[in-house]
Amino acid sequence: MTTVVGTLVESWQELRVHRGRVVLSLIGVTIAVASLAVVVGFGSLAERVTAAFSEQYGGRAATYSLTGASSSGDGTGAAAAADAVTLDRELRAAADRYDVRYATEASYTSRRVQFPDGVAEVQGMTVDPPYAEMHRLRMASGSWFTAADRERLAPAIVVNQAFLDRLGGADVVTHPTVRLTGTPGVTAVVVGEYASSEFDTEPMFYQLANSTATSSVAAGTDDGNQRTFEVWIPQSGAKALANRIASDAERAVGNGMQVDAGRMDAAGSVDGDPLGAMRYVIAGVAVLVLVLGGLGLLNVSLVSVRQRIREIGIRRGVGASAGRIFVAVLLENVLGTLVAGGIGVMIGAAVLGNETVRGLITSGVEVGGAPFPLEAALIGVGSAVAVGALAGFLPAILAVRVKVIDAIRY
Repeated sequence: MTTVVGTLVESWQELRVHRGRVVLSLIGVTIAVASLAVVVGFGSLAERVTAAFSEQYGGRAATYSLTGASSSGDGTGAAAAADAVTLDRELRAAADRYDVRYATEASYTSRRVQFPDGVAEVQGMTVDPPYAEMHRLRMASGSWFTAADRERLAPAIVVNQAFLDRLGGADVVTHPTVRLTGTPGVTAVVVGEYASSEFDTEPMFYQLANSTATSSVAAGTDDGNQRTFEVWIPQSGAKALANRIASDAERAVGNGMQVDAGRMDAAGSVDGDPLGAMRYVIAGVAVLVLVLGGLGLLNVSLVSVRQRIREIGIRRGVGASAGRIFVAVLLENVLGTLVAGGIGVMIGAAVLGNETVRGLITSGVEVGGAPFPLEAALIGVGSAVAVGALAGFLPAILAVRVKVIDAIRY
């Protein structure tokens, strides 16, 4: 322990003595590590944004969409709407039979909404409570649907910020109401606002499927073939299970009904890792930045060792072993790059922690997690130490080969 501590103290003292050389040699490493931390952090945030968008629209792995179409009729009118209701009931029964925990209707719809400035056609979706977890839907304020909301006489709806703005900037905590015109019309209560990006400028809403207040709303003539059912199931054996649920519902409904199961999430539509290409690009940029920083440090270290031949030769003359010289020179680079790496990581964290920069990367999407990814900090510091060790290895070898006669010659 005495030898180890003594070597560390000696290396630190050398860094203090040669502060000018150390600062100049480590500027490049600091910039390189800061760049590496920013690149890795950017990549991590970009992956989370991509995953968030993918899961919002396609669902988590593995999410399957189950849709049915009757071979008889044109798929519209009251008969088609009745078949859709029956199919929905049988799909739910099949999902329960196979212990599927996350299942939801996910049907696109539109309703005429009475806003203060007039009636407008607003796009929405009819869903069940599990939809939020399946599609990574986050709430900005208020609450998402619960099973108890099915008994409301005034239907509960969850809207985006654009919908609230159209209501005159209403606050969810006041439980604003809005008139949904139709046959018959109903008065809905806004119970929550879901988080939306800055590009989500059109009013949208979610309404709860099979609720008391909406069950009496007459279906349009072209709504019969628009109901969709989704299940989120384990990836292992997912296709077989989804096909089994579809087959059971198809047999139960009859009437020439054909039910198809298609995977929706990104992992099912892309072979291999859907984010693999992004990871390779980010890794390539990070390695290039690291190599450039390491080459700069190696060059300065070699020049420094040649300038210190007299010093090293004298130390050899008074009894310093080759191993002690080797470790001391190597540790000088490692300790220096460790400090530079810490500074570089802090610079990278400051850059990615800036709200403006983060907003440009995430496009306003809520991705959760720490502002600066932990893996970026660990990779930055670890890479700095590795660069210091590699860049100090060759100068340490040259220092070991210095002889006492070299001190006299220089």
